[in-house]
This record gives sequence, structure tokens and C-alpha cells, in this order.
Amino acid sequence: MKPIAWYDPTNGVVSIDKDSPLFTPLGQLLPLYTQGTWVGLTKEERHKISLANKPYVADIMAAHEEELKRRNT
Repeated sequence: MKPIAWYDPTNGVVSIDKDSPLFTPLGQLLPLYTQGTWVGLTKEERHKISLANKPYVADIMAAHEEELKRRNT
């Protein structure tokens, strides 16, 4: 994934130009990325995993997936 902008924590400047004159000379630049789209498991994928393991595993996976989705949106 390609950065959409750059951040200089030394002076708090954000710019889409990595060579911006506003950045501190020799400062550390941090790349900024867009937030990715959440991609969860399908019901069929959960079902396959639960068949390979134990039926309750699908319920545990669903609970974990819901918590991860909540945290990432």
C-alpha cells in the first residue's frame, strides 16, 4: 500500500509532498496510509473451519471477529 501523505513528528507538519520544505531538515518522516476496508470471514468459511475443529469454534471466531470489527471501524 502506498502512503497518501507524510508526517513530521518534530514539528507536526503533514504534507502529501515527501520533499516539502515545511518538514524539519533531517527529521524523521512517518508515512500515513488510508484505513483499509474490513474483510471478514463468510458464513461458509466459518462453517468449514468449525467442521474441521469443533462446532463451538465458529461461535468463538464470530465473537472475535465482531470485536475486531468494532475496534477497527
